[in-house]
Amino acid sequence: MTTDDPGSFIDDDIEIVVLELRAVDEMVGKIRAAAADPGAEAAVDAWRAEYGHERYEERGHDHAVVGETLMYLHDAPDGMLVPHARYPDGNEKIYTDLAHAESAF
Repeated sequence: MTTDDPGSFIDDDIEIVVLELRAVDEMVGKIRAAAADPGAEAAVDAWRAEYGHERYEERGHDHAVVGETLMYLHDAPDGMLVPHARYPDGNEKIYTDLAHAESAF
C-alpha cells in the first residue's frame, strides 16, 4: 500500500521512507555515533523491556535509543546500511534511497 506522499510506502506497521542517498548516509552516521555512546546497550535493553522488540532484531545492529525512539541499522543485500526507527506504539520506519526501496525489508 502507498501513501499520498510519493516518497513513502506503508505495509502494516512498517513505513518505507525514500530519501536522497546523502540523507540516508547522514542518518547512518548519527545512529552509529549514538550506538557507540556509553550506556547505549543498557538503554536499548530498557527500551525493549518497556516497548517490545523491533521487527528486524535478528538483522539489526548499531542499536541506540534517541529520545523515545529505538534506532538501528541493517545491511541491504549489496551492503548498503539501512536505518530503522521503531516507535513505542510499535510502528517502524525504514529509511532508504530510491534504488533500495523495494529491497529495504
